[in-house]
Amino acid sequence: MKGLHAPLILLLMAGSAQAAVTYRTTITTRIWVTRPPTVQRIVADGDRRRLIVEHQGEPFEYDVLLSADGGRSITALNTPLHTWYALSKPPATATRLPPSMRVEIRDAKTEVTEEGGAEPIAGYPVRKFVVHVSYTTRETFGGTSANRVHTMTALVWTTDKLDRALAFPPLTLTVGVESIDADLVRKTASVPGFPLRVIATVSRAYEGGPPVVEMKTKEVDDVRAIPAAPESLFVRPEGYVNQEPIIGGVVKTTPVN
Repeated sequence: MKGLHAPLILLLMAGSAQAAVTYRTTITTRIWVTRPPTVQRIVADGDRRRLIVEHQGEPFEYDVLLSADGGRSITALNTPLHTWYALSKPPATATRLPPSMRVEIRDAKTEVTEEGGAEPIAGYPVRKFVVHVSYTTRETFGGTSANRVHTMTALVWTTDKLDRALAFPPLTLTVGVESIDADLVRKTASVPGFPLRVIATVSRAYEGGPPVVEMKTKEVDDVRAIPAAPESLFVRPEGYVNQEPIIGGVVKTTPVN
């Protein structure tokens, strides 16, 4: 992104109808080991969006995302299988717990703060925000109860030199608990600018046990203007069958992250 000249920056901020914008995102996830990064290419033209997964592992649920309304509704395509489905958030549950488990949510806290002194990213001036969530689940299964402590800390760097609406899918930070997620959505709505980098760390630990920690990093680069994209780039191809993804024999709906 380094070296973008003023006319291009103005175009990206204004969302010019005369040209489209493209950028790349690289997503890295680490649980026990670091997984190979997922690289995506996004094209934005007005309210239309197309995301192509450039490096995809097997099996996968989708390799293309489409939207005609800036990401408010999204269609997922699996191009090798010629299938599609509407991408939506899964039903809110207490973070990856089986539905048969009785769960009580305790001591929930969410906060969003800004840290000063953030260094530029790839030449862009940025602001750094810290999103922190903590809560405890009291889990009862088969007559046995235990407490588990959950935390999520997300570091978000944004710039006002790029239009926030270009982010696709739109930035959402959730933990899977309806009441907490509603508070998160309300508080993070005030975070301004386009997210250039997000580092989210989630930790879960039963009382007296070791934590399971997951870290996910998403970074944007290679932002540039391109000629106006053809309408066909944003339209689901004919002949695709409407089918939810089946991973491991279970129908699964992928969350928008």
